[in-house]
Amino acid sequence: MKKIKLFIVLFSVLNVVSGIKAQEVTVSAGADIVSSYIWRGLYCGPASVQPGISLSAGNFSLGAWGSTSFNSSWRELDLYAGYSLGNFSVLVTDYFFPRDLPAGEGSSYFDYSEHVFEATLGYSFGESLPLSLAWNTNFAGDDDHSSYFEASYSIPVGSVNLDLILGGTPWAGAYSDGFALINASVKASKEISITDSYSLPVFTQAILNPDTKDVFLVFGVSF
Repeated sequence: MKKIKLFIVLFSVLNVVSGIKAQEVTVSAGADIVSSYIWRGLYCGPASVQPGISLSAGNFSLGAWGSTSFNSSWRELDLYAGYSLGNFSVLVTDYFFPRDLPAGEGSSYFDYSEHVFEATLGYSFGESLPLSLAWNTNFAGDDDHSSYFEASYSIPVGSVNLDLILGGTPWAGAYSDGFALINASVKASKEISITDSYSLPVFTQAILNPDTKDVFLVFGVSF
């Protein structure tokens, strides 16, 4: 069954690649540095560098994203393929977490039992209503089919953009033992002018996980 699911993912990616050939291709690359790695209300690691590269053509996108903590206690490499149609978007993500850190011994990238595959369905209401909704479900590599849903609302306040985020999980899995709200956060983003032609994006995010009763305050900068 795992091989069948993996074949479906690879076939979908090949379809995306074949659709890209006739489109104008855009490539972007960058990195974030964060004071701690908090993902969907869960602590994943200390201060980290998180590089990414993406390729887009028309409504298609392909990319790679990773995270490495400065003390080498966490490493991650994710590949993704996405497609957008109007306000809707679909994304497939392949998560890989090397084991026995920092050396990574005992893990092989080509052992797909070490991967988790997730499908995401998103909807954005547009500029008239800056509200975005997303549903994420693991469809391979996770027998619990752990899922996460999120609503995000953006509010511009002067030179700062505020994102109000509320996320939860509908059933028992990797996020919690059952239905739970796991991410209530406020994210403030702005750009600091360095020169007349260059600005540095920064953000601060206050995060509460009502399920674990944990709180985080994260600072990040993007390059």
